[in-house]
Amino acid sequence: WNDDLTKMESADQLPENLLNYIDFIERALEVPVKIVSVGPDRKQTVFR
Repeated sequence: WNDDLTKMESADQLPENLLNYIDFIERALEVPVKIVSVGPDRKQTVFR
């Protein structure tokens, strides 16, 4: 991604292109994506 995701703390802060990609993954795999990691630290986790 061109955006820095490491400081994002909630799903509403994620870029629209990432949310669209997550929607694509959910449809393709037929499972919900509930957790998105935005960096290596435990605190860098977004719950949807």
